Amino acid sequence: MMIMLFFIQLLLNSSFIISVLTKNNSYVGLFSSLYFLVKTILVENLYVTKQKYFAVLFYLFMFIFFANILGLLPYSFTVTSSFMFTFFVALTHFIGLNMVGLFRLRTDFVDLFLPAGVPTAIAPFLVVVEIISYIARVFSLSIRLFANMMSGHALLKILIGFSWSLILVGGILILLAIFPWLIVTIIMLLELLIAFLQAYVFTILITLYLNDVLNLH
Repeated sequence: MMIMLFFIQLLLNSSFIISVLTKNNSYVGLFSSLYFLVKTILVENLYVTKQKYFAVLFYLFMFIFFANILGLLPYSFTVTSSFMFTFFVALTHFIGLNMVGLFRLRTDFVDLFLPAGVPTAIAPFLVVVEIISYIARVFSLSIRLFANMMSGHALLKILIGFSWSLILVGGILILLAIFPWLIVTIIMLLELLIAFLQAYVFTILITLYLNDVLNLH
């Protein structure tokens, strides 16, 4: 994780320096695309006058994206395949966005759990259901990321182990080992796509949850 954080900061700083030297206001190359991608997410899903939460959400996207990519390198570990890690990231951001909502809305924050016009008789039950579903967001965020990264890596390990076993046996089975390796190659390409998609989904859900506490759903 420390290597990954250092790598992200190094790339961001180098991109910024290049943009300054070339008198370009945006990041260059890959970071330009990622920058505008996260900016689009916020503009379309966070209805506020100023996008002052962009820096936090952009760094969250970069952190998860590079954590997923780093796990595909040999002899590395995918931190996002650990439930405790994904739960920690989801919980800290969830607490943070609720603190923002409390400071901005104060007593109006309770409207998040009790919409206007609800009959008094069912109001207590509705509040309980809303609170449970609201807290469940933390688990859905963490489990979605953890399950997708863990399942993909488990499948890769099974296929690689099966192919290596065929190679160790020798003979004609070495030729049969080609097929699992072809599948592994395809899955590796899919894992690259999944690494990006999971970072995108996590960021857009956090953005939607932040919009809920700022503007109420």
